Amino acid sequence: MEKRYLSTKEAEEYTGLCYKTLHKLPIKKQKIGNRWRWDRESIDKYFSFSEEDAKAELILHEVKERC
Repeated sequence: MEKRYLSTKEAEEYTGLCYKTLHKLPIKKQKIGNRWRWDRESIDKYFSFSEEDAKAELILHEVKERC
């Protein structure tokens, strides 16, 4: 049985993305103490979109951050 919540290092290895990129994505995460925990189901759901959907979602998220 796989863990549902990943440490930052585990999430980076799981996705192949760096910490800064992970924080930009609309993935469920929670800060416990001074450490982030990443929801594996949310990661899987996000990356199950087509590549075009993922790019559009990332662009939309970046635009929202600028406002």
